[in-house]
This record gives sequence, structure tokens and C-alpha cells, in this order.
Amino acid sequence: MLDFLLWNKIARIIAQLAETLHISTDRALQIFYDSDICRMLHDKDLGLHLMSDTYIVRFIRHFE
Repeated sequence: MLDFLLWNKIARIIAQLAETLHISTDRALQIFYDSDICRMLHDKDLGLHLMSDTYIVRFIRHFE
């Protein structure tokens, strides 16, 4: 996946996470980057980047 596509996906995930949890985008950014999900999303072999944004947000909420 091209870097800018992944960056756009991450931005959408963070925005959706903030909206879902009713928190600031700064807090959502912190949650995302502190999670294993962030590392997994950057690992192309795992294929998490192919999943929908909503699926990933739910995955983050499950492990938060």
C-alpha cells in the first residue's frame, strides 16, 4: 500500500475513533499510536490495512 493511502486511512481511523468514543482527536491519536493495532496496520503481511476503517476502530476499542 502506498504510504499516502495508509496515512489517509490512519487519519480516517483516528477521526472515527474520536467520534465513536466521544473524545478529542488528540486523545484518539494517542490511543491509536499506543496500540498494537498501529503496528499491525503497518505490517503488510498481516493484511489489516485491507480491512474497513470501522472494523479497525472496533478492533481498537476491543483491545483498549
